[in-house]
Amino acid sequence: MQKADQNGPVQHNSDRWQWFRNLPIQRKQLCGLFTSEIISLVGLVGVSAGLIISGGRSLLTNQAASELAVTEINYNIKIDQMGFGFRGQSDNAAVIAAARAHDAGEALDDELRAQVKQILQNEISARNIEYATLVGSDRRIVVNANRERTHKHFDPHNLVSEVLRNPEQIKTSEVISWAELKAEAPPILTELEEQPAILIRYTITPVLDPENQTVLGALVSGDIVNEKPQITLNTLAVQGGGYSGIYVRRPDGMFALAVGAQSLVDKSRQATLDLPQGNANEANYVLNVTLADNAFLDRAITSPGQIINQRLRVGKQTYTVAAKSIANFAGEPIAILVRGTPEIALNALLRNSLLFQAFVAILALSADVFLAVVLSRVIARPIRRLQTTTQQFTAGNLQVRVPAESTDEVGKLSVQFNTMADQLIEREQTIRQNIAELESTVQELQQTQSYLVQSEKMSGLGQLVAGLTHEFNNPLSFIYGNLRHAKDSTLDLFDLLNLYQQQYPQLTPELEAALAEADLDFLAADLPKMFNSMEYGVQRIQKILESLQGFSHLGQSDLKTVDLNIELDNILELLQSRLVGKLNRPDITVIRHFQSLPLVECYPRQLNQVFINVLSNAIDALDAQCAQSPDLSTPTLSVITAACQECVKVKFQDNGPGIPPDIQSRIFDPFFTTKPVGQGTGLGLSTSYQIVVEQHGGAIACQSTPGEGTTFTVEIPLRLSCAIKDGPGTVQSIE
Repeated sequence: MQKADQNGPVQHNSDRWQWFRNLPIQRKQLCGLFTSEIISLVGLVGVSAGLIISGGRSLLTNQAASELAVTEINYNIKIDQMGFGFRGQSDNAAVIAAARAHDAGEALDDELRAQVKQILQNEISARNIEYATLVGSDRRIVVNANRERTHKHFDPHNLVSEVLRNPEQIKTSEVISWAELKAEAPPILTELEEQPAILIRYTITPVLDPENQTVLGALVSGDIVNEKPQITLNTLAVQGGGYSGIYVRRPDGMFALAVGAQSLVDKSRQATLDLPQGNANEANYVLNVTLADNAFLDRAITSPGQIINQRLRVGKQTYTVAAKSIANFAGEPIAILVRGTPEIALNALLRNSLLFQAFVAILALSADVFLAVVLSRVIARPIRRLQTTTQQFTAGNLQVRVPAESTDEVGKLSVQFNTMADQLIEREQTIRQNIAELESTVQELQQTQSYLVQSEKMSGLGQLVAGLTHEFNNPLSFIYGNLRHAKDSTLDLFDLLNLYQQQYPQLTPELEAALAEADLDFLAADLPKMFNSMEYGVQRIQKILESLQGFSHLGQSDLKTVDLNIELDNILELLQSRLVGKLNRPDITVIRHFQSLPLVECYPRQLNQVFINVLSNAIDALDAQCAQSPDLSTPTLSVITAACQECVKVKFQDNGPGIPPDIQSRIFDPFFTTKPVGQGTGLGLSTSYQIVVEQHGGAIACQSTPGEGTTFTVEIPLRLSCAIKDGPGTVQSIE
């Protein structure tokens, strides 16, 4: 009973599937069409909504970042204005005179002090700032615009010291304490509540003596940011609403709102407002609205200089918020600019899009219901007729046919059924004939498989060699180009050392010990030799790469006209490593007898394969003979070329052991080899014969005398098309 309960749901699902499979085609088609249509519509609406949301979010993110950049510009404009104004005042004669008198230790007369104080107060009034102070080179106040603080030490955040060291104007933002602000006692002090961190925008401008450009002091200007709503209100007015705020980082690491505002009415565009400070009851704005997510502000601090984005809810409105940290002069993040772009337009676009898509979906579903009913009737009736005919055909009535009443899929299926019935007997005969042909083809494929494998190997090798040659040439050219410069520079350095020793022969004990340890004379004699050796090695590598590139003929698998002398030189260069002496064999002497040859029309890559096969066999034979007879005379390999009337002939001669007469007639047979298992495939000479005779219409022959050596002669026609038409030729001797 328990087993029946466990298998019950599986059996129940199987019964449902079987019930669906047993439905008539018309009903299954209706179910499938309706189900697929509903899935498609739901998926389309979902994807469309997702695309609109993701696109809108991306657009809002970019917009918020752009608006944050505008906010940052608006923030920095005030600093730039302060810097411009105080740069001009640094050239004021009264300011210079006061700084010069203070620097000389002289007391300022009352008239000069009053004049300078009036200048500073005018700057405060004109710039709407709080700080304006003239500081002497001893970091003490000469004259200030607010509370009398003459001779007080004043070097906020060591900025005055920095300007005295480097007389360049500094424009920066810093955080000061309530005690520092209270000591200066600007008029705004009465409007602020006590708070641990005050954000201030500073400019420190050097005051230079016009006669000798020495630094006499510095003009310090400061603008308090806290509780100045004009900064954020102008941003909201220019950018059509939203949220704007500036947060200052307190000494305990927490954040405090310096100034912030939220628009109650988000407009697409409006003119810049000129609102007086303290107008917190402006109808369209709410002041001092803070963000509830401090983690977002922490991210801005930990990513200095980068714009951080996140969706946040401020009050009752959701915004796409962008934030960026403000760094002080030391590069430390001390405050954060925040800009919130409203999502009202995106939400309205999404709502309208969903309503429109729902309306379209209802229309499409209604149309599909009507079309599904019509199509099911048109398709189901011919299928039932085809079913009846098929049953009769399988019962043995091979003459029965299905009437084709249409040219749609069902009609084509009926025609194909009739054709299948008509061709049934013919297909049986065709199959028997195909089997016989396949058996013959398999035999032919077995015979040619070996040639194809070898040809593909050489083609792949050519492409690999050409690619490696190209990759090696780039760094090799760089090395060769810089090697001579390094050599010349080293020789110049030694010339300089020799000249120095001639001019200053008396050296300190430390220098004499260092020169003795370095063995300068040995280095001067040995380094040029080392450079020459490296230069020769690079030239050798370049020559080998040129030979490899010529051998590969990458991209030249088609018919080409080439000089066989050049091809043979490249191949001999490639085989140079096999020609040098070994433990049991001296160097193989290569003798070239090259005549001037006309260009040959051929497949160069295939001919290179032939030449390599013949030369490799000759080298293997010489290696084997030297291994058996160490006292053998110098192994020699001769390559001779000559031009005939309609062909070019190449002869390869060696003084190896020769080929026994009983196997000379079999050397061009496939898979015939005298080498040990694993060292030869028996395809080299058979492939060479196919390339020379069958592909080029030429001839290849072997003459060998045991104990004296072997000679292979290859004859290649000058014109491949004529050679193939006339058939393969016979090898004639080379005079």
